[in-house]
Amino acid sequence: MKTDLSQKLFEKAKGLFPGGVNSPVRAFKGVGGTPRFFARGKGSRLFDVDGNQYLDYVGSWGPLILGHCHPAAVKAVQEQMARGTHMGACHAAEVRWAELVNQLIPSAELTRFTMSGTEATHLAMRVARAFTG
Repeated sequence: MKTDLSQKLFEKAKGLFPGGVNSPVRAFKGVGGTPRFFARGKGSRLFDVDGNQYLDYVGSWGPLILGHCHPAAVKAVQEQMARGTHMGACHAAEVRWAELVNQLIPSAELTRFTMSGTEATHLAMRVARAFTG
C-alpha cells in the first residue's frame, strides 16, 4: 500500500492542526502509521491521494446511505446550487423537509434542524430544562 502523498500531507498538516488532524479519531497515534488523506468517493468506495481504494464501512456515520456521489443526490445538489445556498433566512424547502421528517417520524410533533451535533445537544438540553423546570 502506497502512503507517500498521505505522509507528505500529514507532515504539512502537523503545522496547521493539533496533532495534524481535525479529529482525534483520525490521528492514528494509538495504532501507528499515517492517516489516510482521501481524494474522492464513488458508491461504496473511497480513494486516497495515493491511489489506494477502500470499501467505506463508515458511510459518514449514516448520512451517506445512498453512497458517495449517488446520481440523484448529485443532481439535487446541483439544482439547489443553481438556486442559491445558505440564505440565512426561511425558505420553502425547509418546510417541505420538515414535513417529510415528521411523516417519517410520527412521534415528531415539531422539528428543529441544526448545523452540528453540538448545537443539537445544546438545544436538547434547553428543552429538557424547560420541561423539568
